Amino acid sequence: MTAINIATDIPSNINTLEKLAVWCGLALANINPSLTSVEGVGYTERCAQAGVFYIQADNKYRALIRNSVQMSPDYLAGGAKLWTYAQELSNTALPATFKSN
Repeated sequence: MTAINIATDIPSNINTLEKLAVWCGLALANINPSLTSVEGVGYTERCAQAGVFYIQADNKYRALIRNSVQMSPDYLAGGAKLWTYAQELSNTALPATFKSN
């Protein structure tokens, strides 16, 4: 698992869930660019994808982020918060560029 230290690795200017979601998506896509997973019979997809796209219909840019994270089967009866059952994509270290404002 890519370990993070909440106090030092997440930039201090991340102060909303939206910024945190984009940061996580970009970081996971950056360190796992070609990692794929099976998501159905005969269907594989990259585990972490992120990009910023211009949406002409409303003249705005949007971050589109997709993550496919394996979950421990213990989530079915474990009783803990759902996110605690997330399994690692890799053990790649978080690049320094993601740790600063």
